[in-house]
Amino acid sequence: MTTHSFNRYRSVALSLAVALTACADRDARYELSMRTLAPVAAGNALVYVQPALARATVVDLSQAAPAVRQVAVGDDPVLVQPRVAHDEALVLSRGQRGSAGVAPAPASLTAVTAAGATRRWTLGSPFNALSQNGDGRYVMAYFNNSASAGRLLFNPNEVAIVDLDRAAATGNPVVRTVRSFGGVPNGVVFSPTMTVAGEPRTLAVVLSDAYVTLLDLNHPERSEITVRLTLPEDARAIAPAQVVFDTDNATMYLRADQSNDLYVLRLLTVTPESATANDFRPTLNQLAAGVRPADLALFGGATARKLLVVSPGSRDARVIDTVANTTTVVPLDAVASRVLLFNGPSPRSATSELRALLYSTRGVASAVSFVELTDIESRRSQNVETLQLGRVINQALPLPERGVVMFGHPSSATGSLSLLDLGRRTAAPIFSEVALESARFDDDRQALWVAPPTGERLGYIELTNFRPGEIRLDAPITDVIPVSGGTSRRVVALHDAADGWITVVDGTDVTRERSRSLRGFLLTGLLDEGEAQ
Repeated sequence: MTTHSFNRYRSVALSLAVALTACADRDARYELSMRTLAPVAAGNALVYVQPALARATVVDLSQAAPAVRQVAVGDDPVLVQPRVAHDEALVLSRGQRGSAGVAPAPASLTAVTAAGATRRWTLGSPFNALSQNGDGRYVMAYFNNSASAGRLLFNPNEVAIVDLDRAAATGNPVVRTVRSFGGVPNGVVFSPTMTVAGEPRTLAVVLSDAYVTLLDLNHPERSEITVRLTLPEDARAIAPAQVVFDTDNATMYLRADQSNDLYVLRLLTVTPESATANDFRPTLNQLAAGVRPADLALFGGATARKLLVVSPGSRDARVIDTVANTTTVVPLDAVASRVLLFNGPSPRSATSELRALLYSTRGVASAVSFVELTDIESRRSQNVETLQLGRVINQALPLPERGVVMFGHPSSATGSLSLLDLGRRTAAPIFSEVALESARFDDDRQALWVAPPTGERLGYIELTNFRPGEIRLDAPITDVIPVSGGTSRRVVALHDAADGWITVVDGTDVTRERSRSLRGFLLTGLLDEGEAQ
């Protein structure tokens, strides 16, 4: 295993830190915490954010000898996440309140590329949550109601919308307060591009208890639309939990906790009354969906759209014809809380068709249901086949492109994983020391990588043939992060070390000889007077 070390930084920093412990007037830099936010991948680089230094360390893994760069981010960074569909990391910073001798600094969002270039947008308020749309163009910053804003006063219904394809300028970001009926945002969901009022739109749907708020991202100057899901006198705290978009028919379907109904919002074209008014208006309808509906999926053509809903409380599936407004109840032998639509054959037909797998991950069911969607309304239970797995399911990892689903079970002598073949409808056990929740796909979904907590071995399954393997590294592994870019597949194993320690594994040749270790990179430039600003 090749080792790249930054020991000159480690030894100098540690020696000076020890020498200065007896000094009365120590440099403030030696008081700073070395804590980092959980690192993320940005293309072929790994990005670490050090809040105390307000900087990001970019470890470029595109070459045999990794390159390390430090770049400045906004004060008090609280969140870093990879930008969807782009080789960038997004760093959300709350800014500086200011104190004696320290000027206040605004909150900001910084995009960091794999090459270490940055762009920054000033947000103003100290937001602590981010949501991105499906292609990574738009991001919304908002206040997560489970965390403190760290300010004497703040508006929990304020949001900032950033167009990441545009530079910071007047109108980007758009900062506004969404209308409230006494609640605060619980989350944000973005629509895919859908035709509304005759033109393509991307909508942001802000989820709050008992209501949702719609914002048109293509026309950010227009006012938001808030839709109540209950009557004013209804005190139920129904929390919208899932949104499914019908992009062909300008419709969205909402499932909410504490409700047995689905909520249907159809976006009708209207003539705007002013420049800031919208050219669409939602209408609200409700559909009965059994007892405690837990998941839903759309299928069928644009003129024959149907909903498949599973409701564990009533132990059934429901097929709702959204055009004819009819509902077909299909009883299930096995309780289900998840729907997986897939195209594939069956044991009785080699023809690839749209089918459904219904299952539960709540640790209460040991069987799954296959559903033939063709003629389901007339055949009902005749189109359902139940497959017993013999062990309750508490995790699932669908791989429909491979024609399989991996299920996790409470540890047992017969294996803690099952590999379900969707076409053959058979299940085979796989022995595993780790849970599926810790598994990571590589960039092209050719392999699945796992590591047990505090263990030194990195395991993998080749998804082309489901052959397992493992490699022993030199230190316990805390996490696994696949990185993209270039022609090779690489996986980074993280090790617990304040100065930064990783092992880069070649995903195409998983051997110790092809792996390389890098340590000490978080100390690079720590003692330089001219740190990145």
